Amino acid sequence: MSYFIYARKSRKDADLEALGIDVLERHITTLLELAKTLSLPIGAIYREVVSGDSIDSRPVMSQVMAEVESCMWDGCLVMDVDRLARGDTIDQGRVQRAFFYSNTKIVTPNKTYDPANEYDNEYFEFSLFMSRREYATIKRRMQRGRERSSSDGYYVGNIPPYGWRRVIAPDGKHFSLAPDPTESPVLDLMYDLCGNKQYGYQKACTHMAEMGILSRSGRPFTPSTLKGIISNPANIGKVRWGHRKTVRTVKDGKISRSRPHSSDYILADAVWPPRISADLFQRANHPKGSCSAPVRDDRPIQNIFAGLVRCSQCGRLMVRKKAHTKTPYDILICQYTECPTVGIRIDELELALLEWLRNYIDKYELTDALPEDVENVAAKEAIVKNFEKEHETLLKQRESLFDFLEQGIYTKEIFIERSNALERRVKECMEHIISAQNDLHATLALQANRKNFVPRCKNLLGEWGRLTIPEKNSALKVLIEKIMFTKTKRNKKGQDRSDFEIDVFPKVPK
Repeated sequence: MSYFIYARKSRKDADLEALGIDVLERHITTLLELAKTLSLPIGAIYREVVSGDSIDSRPVMSQVMAEVESCMWDGCLVMDVDRLARGDTIDQGRVQRAFFYSNTKIVTPNKTYDPANEYDNEYFEFSLFMSRREYATIKRRMQRGRERSSSDGYYVGNIPPYGWRRVIAPDGKHFSLAPDPTESPVLDLMYDLCGNKQYGYQKACTHMAEMGILSRSGRPFTPSTLKGIISNPANIGKVRWGHRKTVRTVKDGKISRSRPHSSDYILADAVWPPRISADLFQRANHPKGSCSAPVRDDRPIQNIFAGLVRCSQCGRLMVRKKAHTKTPYDILICQYTECPTVGIRIDELELALLEWLRNYIDKYELTDALPEDVENVAAKEAIVKNFEKEHETLLKQRESLFDFLEQGIYTKEIFIERSNALERRVKECMEHIISAQNDLHATLALQANRKNFVPRCKNLLGEWGRLTIPEKNSALKVLIEKIMFTKTKRNKKGQDRSDFEIDVFPKVPK
C-alpha cells in the first residue's frame, strides 16, 4: 500500500483563482515535495472541484472514503484537515471513524495525524470542529450579503432568468440584468400569447414549437417551464430572493432536500427597468382553467404505473387521465402535444405487464446460472487480475523513481515531471481496478438476486388481485426500474387490442 494526495478547492481560494493561479495544481506540487521530503510513496492523486456541504455531494470524496474504509491506503496527504470535511458533525464523524478504524494516517505540511496516537486523534477532532465553525461563519456571512444585495435591488443569482443576461451594476460591485438580444423577443412573445391572447400554457408551448422556438436546453418549452418564466418578478423590475428555500429532513437516517414555495421571502425593487408592465404580468399569470390539478399528498395514488412508465419518443414520464363520459376508463398519456405517442388504457397496459412477468418467471425459474453469465464472471475476474498486475508493476516503477531522486540521477524538475506522469498512470490503473471490481461485484450480486427476484414476482402475481392501487405501485417499484412505452398509431374503430410495445427494465439483468 501507499499514500494518496487529496486536493480540494475552497471558497477562500477564489481570490487566487481570479488571478489565474491554479490552486489545485499548486497544492499538489506542494504535497509532492512533502512526499519527497518524507519519502512517502504516492499511489494516486485525487482532485475535487465540487464544493458541497456534505460528503455525499462530493463524488471524489465519496470515492476516497470508500477506499479508506476498505484499508487501501497507508495514509493521505492533504493541505489542511478541513479540506477533508467541513460538513456537519455526522460527516466529521464519518471521516474520523474511517481514518481511525482503517489506521490511515493524515499528513499535512504542518502536522502528521497518526490514528494510533490518542493525542493526535483528539487534536484531529478539535481541528474538524473548528473548521466547521469557520465554515458556518463564512456561509452565514455570505448569506447575509446575498440578502442585503437583494434588498438593495441587485441580482445575486449565478444564472440569469430567461430573456435576460447578467451584467455589472453601475456601482461596479454588484450584478444587474439587461435584456438578452436573442431571448428577450421570445419573452415578449410568451407574455403576448398568455396575457393578450389568453393562451393556455400548453397551447402557447405548442405555438412556439411550431415556430421552431426552443428552450435553452434545445428542447421545446414545457408548460411548467413556461409558467416559471412568465411568473418571474424580474420581468417587472423586481428582485425575489428566498422564495424557495432548501428544507432538509431526515428519513430512514438519510438527509433529503426539498424546495417548497415559501411565503417569507424578499421582494424588492430592482436596479434594472421592467420589461413587462404589471398589468400584462398579472393577466399572463391569471389562471385560465386549463391547468391540471396539483398532486395532493393527502390522497392515495390512483395510478398503478405512477413514476414507472416513460414515453419511448420523448423520454418523459406518462401520466394518468381519469375516466369521463366519453372514455369511461383511465388512460395513460404523454401530456406533451409535440410528442407522437398515443395514449393507452391502463387496464390494457396492466394485462400486458402481468403477461411479461409470467414470461419472465417461465424463462428464469428453473435456471440458476446462464452460460453467458458464467463466462462474464470469468472474463471480469481476469480483467481485475490484469489491472492488479499492472498496478504492482507501476508501484515498482514508483520506488525506482524515488531511488533515482535520492541518488541524484534525477533533478527536482525531472522528478516532478516523471512523477506526475507516473501518478497519472497509477491513478488511471486504480480507477480501472475499482471500476472492474465494481462491475464484477455487481454481476455477482445481480446473479444472486435473480434467485430472489423470481419468487417475488410469483408472490406479486398471486396477491395482485387483492392489492390496492398504492400497494400495486409500491410493489412494482421494488421489482421494476422503468417501463418504456411505444405506441404511435391510434386504434381503429372497433379494434379491441391496441398495437403497442413495452420494454421493461427489471432491477436484475434480463
